[in-house]
Amino acid sequence: MSVDFELRGCPINKHQLLEVLSAFLNNRKPNVPHYSQCIECKQAGTVCVMVAQGIPCLGPVTQAGCGNLCPSYWRGCYGCFGPKETPNTASLSHWFEQQGMPAREIQHAYRSFNANAPSSARRASVMTKPSSAPSR
Repeated sequence: MSVDFELRGCPINKHQLLEVLSAFLNNRKPNVPHYSQCIECKQAGTVCVMVAQGIPCLGPVTQAGCGNLCPSYWRGCYGCFGPKETPNTASLSHWFEQQGMPAREIQHAYRSFNANAPSSARRASVMTKPSSAPSR
């Protein structure tokens, strides 16, 4: 089965739904964001919860579109809009580790909404391997 377009979110954004319907009715490509949640935070003037409070946040690896909900309430992004096109999960995981976040918590962060997304699944599995295990 072929899919024309995937709307992201849990729940989806009603404005994006209207944009997709309008785009298809007018034979054009839908205009939805493909950048990270961090850009949406900056556009809204929301202070970064990772920088200001040290709160773990999946915003750097999550596609924008939720309307900046979690960070505007001083919570880290849960990643409900899925990973952005080229998420740098290794870098974000390294930042989490430097902040003292245990590997198991990092693993759980990537296994929330996006457990089956390739980038999240890879990062979650990396976090469960002991460092002394031989590489294959």
